[in-house]
Amino acid sequence: MKISIVIPNWNGIKFVGMCLDSIARSAFEGHETIVVDNGSADGSRELIEEKYPWVRLIKLPTNLGFAKACNEGIKTSKADYVILLNNDIEVAPDWLRELHEGMERHPECGMGTSKMMFLDQRDVFYNTGDLFHAWSSGGGRGQGEKDMGQYNREEYVFGACAGAGIYRRELFEKIGTFDEDFFIFAEDVDLNMRGQLAGMKAVYLPRAKVYHIGTATVGLYSDRYVYLCKRNDVFVLVRNFSLGLYFRYFFAILRRQFADIHYFTSRGQGIVLLKSKFGAMKMLVPMLIRRSTIQRSRTVGDEELRKFIIEK
Repeated sequence: MKISIVIPNWNGIKFVGMCLDSIARSAFEGHETIVVDNGSADGSRELIEEKYPWVRLIKLPTNLGFAKACNEGIKTSKADYVILLNNDIEVAPDWLRELHEGMERHPECGMGTSKMMFLDQRDVFYNTGDLFHAWSSGGGRGQGEKDMGQYNREEYVFGACAGAGIYRRELFEKIGTFDEDFFIFAEDVDLNMRGQLAGMKAVYLPRAKVYHIGTATVGLYSDRYVYLCKRNDVFVLVRNFSLGLYFRYFFAILRRQFADIHYFTSRGQGIVLLKSKFGAMKMLVPMLIRRSTIQRSRTVGDEELRKFIIEK
């Protein structure tokens, strides 16, 4: 088996069929599709069992989070490569082949990332590889830009968006899988950072194209979205920054915190933001323990890492 496609699903009946139909149109041989269902109650499990018998369906009892679902799929897979795919994505017919051939061209890379466009604006970018900001927050390269050919070059990036990323099995064997305490959001930023610290590069593969709804499960800027994103940014910071990076980017981190307070208070979500920081502090001890493991095993210095950090 060359590739296992792992699709986490939670109450995704509105769009998981679109995703699976697009995979079925692929001519690439030697792949399997695994849907890990997080206790859906909307009939999506039954839909998959009835209409897509070629899908391996893993049924979790309740919603245990995106990170847990990904890990269960990775654990079940025996393929050389694992693709993680959001359930609200339509893939191009040659997407699988382009990802596989791209990774074969780049044996030095532990992960690869797709050209992700918005589903309802197919000429507007959603993500062309993950970014990393100095205040310890991820981002989508090119998001919101109209496609004028500016992201047609195959090149190294900070990391893959787990919405449509491909991972070499050796990556997980070397640095581990997703940290399940993240639940959802920024777990891929953390994995990208751990990959960079371990010297495993990421490559953007522009001919591998998908179309994404985006935040369809949780909802953009819902209270739950804000809480998890802002809590998990702290997790990434605590676990992955060296003391040198803390000192270098201290004022950038501070400015971002004040900017967040102003912005989310104006939206009526100031209490949600405060709760996210308390939530992070409750997990400080286990995060510090994991930080110790990550920092002891890193093989890449700060100067190399800074090539991918956006300092402005």
